[in-house]
Order: sequence, then structure tokens, then C-alpha cells
Amino acid sequence: MFKWFKPKQSVIEFRCREEDWDVIPKPYPARKLMPNWYKDLVPALDSNSNSSTIKRCAPFLDAMIVGWIIPLASEVHITTNEDCSRIDWHCDWNKPILESHLASQINDDKHPKYPKPPIKFLNYWSIKVPDGWSVLFTSPFNREDERFSCVTGIVDCDRYEEFVNFPAFWNKPNFQGMLPVGTPLIQAIPIQRSSFEIEADIHELNQQELKKIQKTSARMKVERSHYRNNLWVRK
Repeated sequence: MFKWFKPKQSVIEFRCREEDWDVIPKPYPARKLMPNWYKDLVPALDSNSNSSTIKRCAPFLDAMIVGWIIPLASEVHITTNEDCSRIDWHCDWNKPILESHLASQINDDKHPKYPKPPIKFLNYWSIKVPDGWSVLFTSPFNREDERFSCVTGIVDCDRYEEFVNFPAFWNKPNFQGMLPVGTPLIQAIPIQRSSFEIEADIHELNQQELKKIQKTSARMKVERSHYRNNLWVRK
């Protein structure tokens, strides 16, 4: 659906206030946030090509390396109760890091009460993209943080001259600890808004299309890494 932004084109801007420069951690390419379990994973369980691990799954990798990571600006100390219905925090930095959303923003009399109240991570990077582009903000792909989940959203950052903050839910009950400065919060992925105008053609496979699928299927039976080796475009 989306046309992913090409990182080699330096047209996305991350801007902060002068007093925050060299104080808060800078955004960085998502490809630099590769978890240790993924780095340590072997490509194959043995010499048999049919036993490849997710280390050789190109779609899994592409999702992790697209866009930029926005890290937490300062450490924050958090305490939660047994069902995360209460969250307390404090921060030693001179600016706030978290805010509360009203529970009524996700609950009403017609729906069951959602036990975990929404919170909001405050972001001190203003983001600018070219005309016609927006930014998809989401929790880092394939790197789930068991403590919290940021809400996914799309902002038209070519027109929105403000700081985009990140709503989230805290997931870990009976937590008492600290989120360190630099904790990965968001994967920011520029997308072209013309992608929303793409129409779908939904139909039965014709004979030519079916032959192409059968050809690919036959190739996959003899070469399990056919997609990665012959079709995948390295990003």
C-alpha cells in the first residue's frame, strides 16, 4: 500500500530546540537497532537449506530497517499496580517526559472499560518531510517491548509544524523501575500520500498469472531462499 521513503534521500528533518541539542539522544536509522537475539541467530540450523531461520527472512529484516528510531529523551522512573490501572512516574530532567491521557478518551458507557489508562511519551524532535509526504509512527517492528506499546498513527508532517507526541499503553503490571534515556520508542517511516489513492483490482487469477505463480512455487521447492537470492531488492 505504501511507498516507503528511501533513506539515501536526505529530505527528512529532525529538529530540536537549541537548549536540547547534545542533551537529548538523536534519532537514528532503524537498521542500527538490531536486537542481540537477531544478531546471534544462525542463518540455518544445519547444512540443509530447508532449515533456514528467520535470519534469512528478507521481509522480516526489511520491516526492521525502514525509517528512523526516535529514542526516549530522558530517563523516567515508573511504578504500576497489579493491572496497570494506575501508573506513577517521576523524572529528574527539567522537562516532562510523560503525560496522562483521560481514560474517557478510550472508554464510554456503551463499551467495556479498558483497564489500562493511556499515557503519552513527550517528544522533543520536530519532524519535517517534503510536500505530499506523511510519517507513519509505530512501535519498532519485530522488536516488541514487554513494558509498553506505543499507538500507531500517521501525521502529515509536511504541514504540521509542531512536536508529535506518542500515545502508549503500559503493559507490565507491578512494575517498579526505570526506563533509561535512549529507550527506543518509535519507528518513524515517511510515506507518500499518493499511496492512499491506489485502487485495488480484485479478480480471479487468469491463466498467465496462474502460470507465474506456479513457476515461482516450483522454484521455491528446489530453492527455499529463491525470494531472498533472486527477487529481493536489498535496502
